[in-house]
Amino acid sequence: MPAFAAVNLVFALAVCLSRGTYGVRLHDVKQYFIFSTLMFGLYVLLVAVQYLLLQKRLGSWFPLFFPLLMLALVKYVPGQFTQNFVPAPFSNKVFADFFLGLSYMAFRLTYMVHEIRNEIVPMPSFAEYLSFAFFVPTLSIGPINPYSAFHNSLVAPDRTITPVGRSWQRILIGLTKYVFLGNLANQLTYDGLLADGLPHHWIDFPIAVAGYCAYLYLNFSGFCDLAIGVSGLLGIHVHENFDRPFSKRNLQEFWAHWHMTLTNYMRDMVFVPLSKSLVRRFGPASAPHCIALAIVIVFVLMGIWHGAGLSFVIYGLWHAVGVVTVHYYTLFLKKRLGKVRYAKYRENRVIYHIANAITLAYFALGLIFVTNSMRGLRLIFHAFRPM
Repeated sequence: MPAFAAVNLVFALAVCLSRGTYGVRLHDVKQYFIFSTLMFGLYVLLVAVQYLLLQKRLGSWFPLFFPLLMLALVKYVPGQFTQNFVPAPFSNKVFADFFLGLSYMAFRLTYMVHEIRNEIVPMPSFAEYLSFAFFVPTLSIGPINPYSAFHNSLVAPDRTITPVGRSWQRILIGLTKYVFLGNLANQLTYDGLLADGLPHHWIDFPIAVAGYCAYLYLNFSGFCDLAIGVSGLLGIHVHENFDRPFSKRNLQEFWAHWHMTLTNYMRDMVFVPLSKSLVRRFGPASAPHCIALAIVIVFVLMGIWHGAGLSFVIYGLWHAVGVVTVHYYTLFLKKRLGKVRYAKYRENRVIYHIANAITLAYFALGLIFVTNSMRGLRLIFHAFRPM
């Protein structure tokens, strides 16, 4: 296990170094490598502190919140307080760039605390802990694989779960999505279609909305396919992140099948304890409203997790409104139609296709807040001027 940990740390450092050299002038590369290596050492040290907190059991809350505090300080503290740490030759880089995959790291480590506290898994050795934290295939953009899946793969390897042939197939599918199809879809995104400085007809807007949605899915799910496939070759089971999300009839079902490891994390770590606490506080009669409030809080937090800035808060609120609307509409239908008629409503294929189209349009339109800053939004709409 120490050897496996060392291999992951070496490859993680190599990824950090190679990923950040773009835009660095040739005569500054040596200085950049030294600084990046030092920052990676700091990264490992902070992750090691989390292990000590787990081991020493310093309070019931501190080990749970330390990774989130680390994420908040690195990613969300205003740049004027952190950019002074970045040397002048590559000050064009953001401080958070030197902490590869920190958003995913923070969630993996906090979920590990949750699993250890609930005795789902034993306390890992330090080498196993580092291997999990810096496991290269899932380090940069997930999936947010729970420690239980990683641990079980190490102590009880099962090739029926990670067959070699299927792992190679996932790698091939991932490369096709990520390299080929994703780049094709990128030609029709906001940047690919609208950022040419020329006037555009309004028909280009829905094309860009659909194009970016397709690009995001192909890019993100393709990378997850690669991560799952490479992990499978190593005998490590990684949870799925997508399960046909575009076939779902409403946003509740959509989010249960899109970025599934993030959804599962927010469900277990925020939604369930928060909704239960609210119901206890306000009583069972208020349960529908308590659930709605918990949904809003969860999606605002998910928006902020995706990035700092007002546009990400709006993105979270956009989906909160959508999911809460589905929540109340479902309650209304069940009460109005009754069990039998509601089941027939669910089976109606015409209603399904209409609901599915509305869901996809709503989700795709909301992505405009993720891919663009507020300034970017103004530039996009400025492109639609008389031709």
